[in-house]
Amino acid sequence: MNIDLAGLNWFAVLTAAAASFVIGGVWYAALFGKAWARAYGYTEEQLKAMGANPARTFSLMFVCDAVSAAVIAAIAQASGVAGAVEGVVLGVLLWLGVAAANGLQVQLGSGRPIAGFVIDTGKQLVALAVVGLVIGVWR
Repeated sequence: MNIDLAGLNWFAVLTAAAASFVIGGVWYAALFGKAWARAYGYTEEQLKAMGANPARTFSLMFVCDAVSAAVIAAIAQASGVAGAVEGVVLGVLLWLGVAAANGLQVQLGSGRPIAGFVIDTGKQLVALAVVGLVIGVWR
C-alpha cells in the first residue's frame, strides 16, 4: 500500500471535516437531540454538565472529524478511489464495516439502548458518506 500524506488534498480533508462537524451539529441540535437524550435517559442536569466546556468539547470533536477525513483520504488515495460515487461508496463501506459494526458491539455489550445507537450511527452514516463524497470529488 502506498500512502503519501504530503500528497493528500488537505483542503479537501479540512472541508470534509468541517462538513462532518456541521452535520453533527444539525443532527444533534436541530434534528435528533431530544430523542437522543430520551433514548439514553439523560436528565437536564447531565446534559448541562456535558456542555460545561463547549470550546474544549467542540474543538476535540472537530479534531476527530479531521482525523477521520484524513484517514478516509489516505484510504481513497491508496485504493484509487476517485469521483463522487466511489467516494460515497467508500464512506458507506467504512460506516458499515467499522463504525456500525463496532458501534453495535459496544451498544449490545454495554446494555445501552438501540434507539441511541440508531441516532448515533445514523449521523455517522451521513457524515462518512459526505466525507467520502468530498474526498472522492477533490482527490
